[in-house]
Amino acid sequence: MAGIMTMMHKHEEISKEDANLETIVLEQAIIKIGHLLALGFGEAGSAIIGGNMTTGGDLNPMIPGCRTYCIYGFCDIRNFTDSTEVLQTKVMTFVNQIAEITHSQINKFGGSANKNIGDAFLLVWKFKNEEEFKTKQPIEKVNLCLENRQIGDLALFSFLKVIAKINKFTHILNYRHDEALKQRMPNYKVKMGFGLHQGWAIEGAIGSFFKIDASYLSPNVNMAARLEAATKQYGVPLLLTGEMYEVFTPDVKTLCREIDRVTVKGSIQPIRLFTVDMNFDDMEELPYRFEHTKIKEKKRQLDKEKKDLWLKL
Repeated sequence: MAGIMTMMHKHEEISKEDANLETIVLEQAIIKIGHLLALGFGEAGSAIIGGNMTTGGDLNPMIPGCRTYCIYGFCDIRNFTDSTEVLQTKVMTFVNQIAEITHSQINKFGGSANKNIGDAFLLVWKFKNEEEFKTKQPIEKVNLCLENRQIGDLALFSFLKVIAKINKFTHILNYRHDEALKQRMPNYKVKMGFGLHQGWAIEGAIGSFFKIDASYLSPNVNMAARLEAATKQYGVPLLLTGEMYEVFTPDVKTLCREIDRVTVKGSIQPIRLFTVDMNFDDMEELPYRFEHTKIKEKKRQLDKEKKDLWLKL
């Protein structure tokens, strides 16, 4: 009898261990699914997913969007058609190396990557206090809080850091020595164009039941893309509007130079265009360490510190 009871206790213990193991596996699976959803939808998708969860969990793209106020950055890899024809199967690595630098810097400085469109990227920084932008007054007459102005500064710094890094790190600079690229485009080097603007947009799901994207729609988003395209005409890597300029702190405004005033199609008010003069040609060449590698190393260090603390206790 005692032997039977012992066997029953062991069976119960094994069953509990199995149940615990199944719970852990399920938790890890949910975390991975959540991580994939975050990568797929980005920050704009969090409200969409949350809204659908409250209505039963079925993903419905046919729900209204919401009005939000953000900074929109659009950047594009120059000479991409020629690069694609030359690099062929290597073009994915080429784009993703640039994307990793771009996304990591935007994330580091408070923004989020929204869309990858082949050779182009749409980046977004959300203002903390949106009420300040709901007034009908011109932005230069609004007394913006310091936090909103700092978000503007960080958006500009993000793009300056991206330009610096593509002119600094070995794995990007190596493309200058690619014989096929040099033959197609003499004196080739990786270059990008950047446009920066701010204003309202509708954040929501775009698409159908077959495929949706979480993104932003408004003339202000389009303006960021048009600014990037105009950088080729003005011969500068970065353009921003007067409305973006007025968000910056006074110190950052001193870095900007007004280069033109233009009237765009569909508007009667002239738009001030600014750039930032910069020279990154003589930077020291350095090997690049991918941000996700740094994050993993930091996590391992934190886990080790926690383990050491528990051992001391």
